[in-house]
Order: sequence, then C-alpha cells, then structure tokens
Amino acid sequence: MRKRTAIFSAALTPITRGLAASVAANIGNIVARHSYLEWVLGQVIYSLLEISVKQGGAIVQPPRPRQYVCAVQDLYRFHKLAITFPFADLEKKLAIADAARNSLVHSVYMRENERGSSAIWLAPGPWELGESLEPVRVAYQPDAQLLDRRFLAKRRNEVETAIKSAERLQALTDNLLRALHERRRTQPRWNRRRRAA
Repeated sequence: MRKRTAIFSAALTPITRGLAASVAANIGNIVARHSYLEWVLGQVIYSLLEISVKQGGAIVQPPRPRQYVCAVQDLYRFHKLAITFPFADLEKKLAIADAARNSLVHSVYMRENERGSSAIWLAPGPWELGESLEPVRVAYQPDAQLLDRRFLAKRRNEVETAIKSAERLQALTDNLLRALHERRRTQPRWNRRRRAA
C-alpha cells in the first residue's frame, strides 16, 4: 500500500511567516475562549469529585464530549442529585466547539499564489485524513476553507454557545452541591463519613 501524503492545491502555498496581527488576534481569542470552556468543564468535574483544582489538574485529563457527559451524569447519580440538565444538547455543543477550535489549531494556513491576493485559506493537516481511509490518489486535494470574518465569527459563536451551556451546568452543579453539603451538615443520614465510621 502506497504511503499517503496530503497534496495541496497548486494555487495555494503554506504561510511560512506570521499571520497579520488582526487575524492572529481573532484566532487567539477563539482559542482562549475555548480554554476558558475547558476550565469551566473542569470546575464541574472537580466539584463533583470533591477535589481541588490542583488535584484535578494533576489527575483528570480533558475527556471527549461524550465521555465528559457520561462522567458528569455518573457523578450526579453517585451524589443522588436530580438530573435535570439537557446533557445531550451539551454534548453536541461541546463537540461543535471542539471542532471549531481544532479547525484553527490543526490546520495549515495557506495563501493564494496570485499576486496581490490577501485571502487566507485553511487546509486540513495530513493527520486529519485518518488511518482508515484508502490510499490517497495522486490527484487528491483536501478541501480548503476560506478564512474570512464570517468563518471566524461562526467559530467564535460555536465556542460561545458551548460556554453558555457549560456555565449553566456549573451554576446548577454548584447549587445542587451546596444544598447537598447543607443536608450532610444538618441531617446525619446524609453524612457519608459519619455512616462509614
């Protein structure tokens, strides 16, 4: 089987120097907002595990959206918390936000060969072709996406939508855990530590 290689359109060449400051700033803001999304998701898991942020950062790896949702649901059941959150919707939004971030950090930034053209294109990196695909034909050219304001605004909106959902989950979880801790403090039957002693 012939080794696969990614072949870009002859009309595009990789940008080997830095991007324009305004483009780089927009991309950086989206990536930074996605990092905040991961922080919010971590806060939920750490609270449910009843561990510190420092402990959580040392032992919990960021899971994929499906694994994350399953873990949170399992922890809700463990604590006997009412599951009233639209977890399927959260999973979908997290997957879309991850894809938005990945499209910016795992693509090759390309420029048109035409003189005077300032258009920037994103082309998937060779690793995005996947191991299960058939060998790439010589004429294969991966799809390229024009990197314009509309594209960046859509990626930003996808990340922001996931953040709003994650923040709602964090607020709900915090409220439920506060109520649970109050029950543990005031009602002996809810105090697991005293029962175990």
